[in-house]
Amino acid sequence: MSIPVTSLLIIASTNTLKYSNSNQFSGFTIPQLAAGEVRLASSELGGTTVVQLSANGSKNLEDITPKDISINVEPPNEGDAWLPSSFYVLAKGDVGDYQLVCSIPQWPVQMWFSADPNDHRYPNAYSELNLSQVIDACNNI
Repeated sequence: MSIPVTSLLIIASTNTLKYSNSNQFSGFTIPQLAAGEVRLASSELGGTTVVQLSANGSKNLEDITPKDISINVEPPNEGDAWLPSSFYVLAKGDVGDYQLVCSIPQWPVQMWFSADPNDHRYPNAYSELNLSQVIDACNNI
């Protein structure tokens, strides 16, 4: 049974490593379904943020893959990097419960979000990632 997605739930935890926390906002996008600028990063090390985002119902639950989901950061928050520790995306239609679309229980520590690659000691600071890139990095650890 096809379920048109009308609501997304994003659960993002911030790592406990030094400087992992952030005050920046992130762009969250699933093309043709939902997009918004949301606060995913926690200002506290180890903090968890839960964000609900409306979706337009143009895609069914089974049609969403991690490759479709992207996160980006942009200025004016240069100098404020963020390192998630875990990341989950759930979706639901007008009826029923949320169902898991993407699960990243342990975010790779080399994949920081920042518009400024000099924000941290790791060589890879990303201004944008899709979640399949993160899952691929998890599988190659």
